[in-house]
Amino acid sequence: MIPADVRADHLRVPAPDGRQRWLHHVWLRDNCGCAQCRVPQSGERQLFTAAIPHDVAPSRAHLDETGALHVEWHDGHVSIWSPEWLDAHDYSAPVRAPLREMPRLWDASDHTEVIPRMPWQEVRHDPSAELAFLDGYAAAGAAVLTGVPSTDGTVAEVADRLGHVREVAFERVHNVRHDPTGYNVAHTTLDLKPHTDLPSYHWPPSTQLLHFLVNRAQGGESVLVDGWRVLAELRAKNAAAFDLLTSVELSWQLCSDAEDTFAVAPMVQLHPDGTVATFRFSNQLALPISADFDTVGAFYDVYRMLGRMVDDERYHATFRCEDGDLVMVHGHRVLHGRRSFVAGSGDRHLQDAYMEHDDLMARRRVLRGTHLPLPATPPTPAVSA
Repeated sequence: MIPADVRADHLRVPAPDGRQRWLHHVWLRDNCGCAQCRVPQSGERQLFTAAIPHDVAPSRAHLDETGALHVEWHDGHVSIWSPEWLDAHDYSAPVRAPLREMPRLWDASDHTEVIPRMPWQEVRHDPSAELAFLDGYAAAGAAVLTGVPSTDGTVAEVADRLGHVREVAFERVHNVRHDPTGYNVAHTTLDLKPHTDLPSYHWPPSTQLLHFLVNRAQGGESVLVDGWRVLAELRAKNAAAFDLLTSVELSWQLCSDAEDTFAVAPMVQLHPDGTVATFRFSNQLALPISADFDTVGAFYDVYRMLGRMVDDERYHATFRCEDGDLVMVHGHRVLHGRRSFVAGSGDRHLQDAYMEHDDLMARRRVLRGTHLPLPATPPTPAVSA
């Protein structure tokens, strides 16, 4: 038994690597894993964090021979944490596990090496192939499935097989083909600049699936752009310009005769650690900016600079989709577009649907078997009969 060094607001105990773990009393009490403090079948916290006394402190604490930490609190409650749980959650470690995976950024020079391309039937029926596909998608923010049946509504079936369809104001499954009366520029034959969909939601759909039922038209090559790659270069070259994209709010709207979507948000939103969380870029859906005089002029300088980068083929993954191809993109990261095509040169019909990136990452964790939380309290040893 190794006694803990109990201080005023934290305790210190040896870690396996020889350093000292420093753990706050309140953090330990909040994370007690006993059946009184957690729901046994789900691991959900029953203890109300706000009810923990300000002066919470141990009366005794020690490590046992297995490395488990035992704490008896002043009120008589006893908590035990396994060494595995302590290793996984030790925030006093000099290098903590990252909260987010680092993406693999790409451009025109290496997109074929980064963006996975796999047969749908293999992904559908083989869990290891599905995991490999999702791993590739997580890193690249884009992926392609081949051989998806060219039947109406299959894109939603794929979405529901990998996760869940995200419902939006418009069709659950959106048909994209040449239609002069369509409510969206995608229904024209024009060049469609790279963009993200539905920035007019405060939480835009974070994954989009584009399924080519048939693609026989002349032209119309697909274009993808790693928006986070573009932003990383802009930020490195001109930090002030990048900061303007995070601070100036724009209004965005997409509507039809019967539906409307509208949001106010900057083009770039960041995580607390400064990494990019969401990138909105839709030249066609941005409404007139409303800001002070000097900001408007400065913003347009940056906006045009960013637009030229997005439109630069150095960043483009350009490829032709064949019948049965399905392109999946992270809608908060990867922009999609297409080259113009010749009207009447052949049928071109795709269907798209939306999902949430979180659901795909949840499916990935389930396939890995890492989705269940590690119990804090060590299992009770079996008693011999």
